[in-house]
Parts: sequence; structure tokens; C-alpha cells
Amino acid sequence: MSVVVIYRFMLANALTLFYSFVALIVITLNYLKNPFQKSPLRLVPPAQLTDPKYGVHKYIKANNTTIHYVDSGDSAKPLMLFVHGFPEFWYLWRHQIVHFNKKYRCVAVDMRGYGDSERPDDVSSYKLELLIEDIRDLIKQLGHDKCILVSHDWGGVVACRLRDVYPEVLNGLIVLGSTEHSLWVDTLYNNAEQMKKSWYIFLFRMPWIPEKMMQINDLEVFEKSMLSGSGVTKDDIECFKYWFRKPTAMTPPINYYRANFKYSAEIKYHDEKVPFLFAHGSDEKYLNSSLLERMKELYSVIETAIVEGAGHFLPQTDPEKTNKLIDEFLEKHSL
Repeated sequence: MSVVVIYRFMLANALTLFYSFVALIVITLNYLKNPFQKSPLRLVPPAQLTDPKYGVHKYIKANNTTIHYVDSGDSAKPLMLFVHGFPEFWYLWRHQIVHFNKKYRCVAVDMRGYGDSERPDDVSSYKLELLIEDIRDLIKQLGHDKCILVSHDWGGVVACRLRDVYPEVLNGLIVLGSTEHSLWVDTLYNNAEQMKKSWYIFLFRMPWIPEKMMQINDLEVFEKSMLSGSGVTKDDIECFKYWFRKPTAMTPPINYYRANFKYSAEIKYHDEKVPFLFAHGSDEKYLNSSLLERMKELYSVIETAIVEGAGHFLPQTDPEKTNKLIDEFLEKHSL
């Protein structure tokens, strides 16, 4: 074990303990302030989740995992596959589905552990290597050889790795509000701003504490993080709360962080010839702006963009700008 790895090990564990201590204080104070408060279970799905304009709800086995997805558009048309991140589910892509489903077969999935997809119990089931196999097999099971892959946050991490390992299944790749995993690991430990922005990742290593933090005040984290821009309403927030308020629903998504936390990662140059759009919002809260320039150094084929005025959740907070950006990319590459 190198000196660098030992240092990072000590630093990461110190930060994990520190943020856990702070979280416990917050949880305790919140309980003392509202000792009888209990978040309501939402037994009936909000109407938006069953609105037929978004497509048909289906289930499929991919990589031996039951995956729920919403299917919209002509199945004979090119596949546009949408993969979400944390803490999201297929509904993140509602604005994109209705925009693109006339030209493409739009499929928005619940990643394993999310929404109505299967939720394996063990942390190791959320390793990045398994997640990319989910998507590769899903494309095949849907009856397609290739797709245009549109991704956000953790979905983008999976998408970048899929491009590196199985570029042959992609006609094009769009990554929003995310980055390549090894580059993110390197930036986390070498950029103070990124370490500050990623404080929650250290907390997420701990058992049960982050789940309790996320549930405070009836999951108000969703209002605080998503309720901005023109594309998100309070009714939309209820859709997220419907799924994430369910018992144990928060643990599998947090297991993505637990399963893939690293102290070091090998950064390599990628020369796969897949059209690649990489974009962040100008008001991105969780990722350092330097990642755009570093991604250009890492990939031989890549286009980068900044969506002005948008934050981290740009597919839903700024749908018109996001859709326009994707449209221009698809038209440029005749996809």
C-alpha cells in the first residue's frame, strides 16, 4: 500500500467519522424538536406516475435482475435509453420522454435498487461492474443491438464505464451532471472544492445514519435539492417521496456509494469512437467545474457544454434547455 493510499485511507475515514458525528447531532436535535413527527406513508401513487402520456410500465429480466421501465414510442424506431442517478427514478426523464418519443423508442428505467426494480440486499450487488452488465443486457433484451444512451448522475457514471467496456452497444452517449468514475475519485482527493462538495459521500459509507438523515422532516431533501427551475412542481416532489418513503427504499441507492467507494483509481485515455456529449449546469452544486476540462483530456471523442442557469438536476429543472442541447447533438451526428 503506497503512502498516498494510506493518507487517503486515513483522511477518508476521519471525514466519515466527522460527518457521521455531525449527522447524529442533526438527527438528535430534529427528534428533540419534533419527537412525535412521523413521515406519512404514501400508499397510493401520485397520478403523474400512471399518466399514459409517459408510456407503458413494463418489467424485464436483465443480468438476472428484474428491471422496471417505462416504454414510449414506436418499438421499431431507434432506442433512446434513459438511466437516472441518485436519488431519482424513471420519472426524472418525464420531460425528455414526451419530447423525443415521436422520433425514438424512449425507454426510461428504474436502475436496480430503485423504484419498482428489484432491490438486492447485499452491498456488493451495486458494484459498477454489475451495473454496466444490467444496461448492456437490457439493450439486448429490449430487442436492440445499440442505443442512444442518455444519463444523469450515477447513471452517467455507469454510462461512461459502459462506453469504455462495450462501445459497440452505443450509437451515441449523453452524460449530464456526472463524470467518469476514476476521474472523479482522483478529483475527490486532489481538489479541495470537490472534497467539500462531496461531503455526503463520506457520510454515505456509514450504516443507517445517512438513511435517517435523508428522511428528516418528511424527506425535505427533495424540496431543497430539486424544487427549482420551471420543470419541477410540488406534485413532482410527491412522486419522489412516494418511492423513497417506502421502508428500506433509501438503502439500495446509498449502497451505490458504499459499493464503489475507492481510495485510488487508474485513470486511462479513452479513444472509443462513440459520439459523446458531456454537460453540466452552470450552477452545479455537487461537481467541480474542472471536470469538464479534465474529461476533454481523457476522451478522444467528446463534446462538452455548460447549460447556463441550470443546476445538478437539469433534465427536470431545465427541460427546455436540456432537450435543445440533446436535439442539437443528435442532429449534428445524424442520430
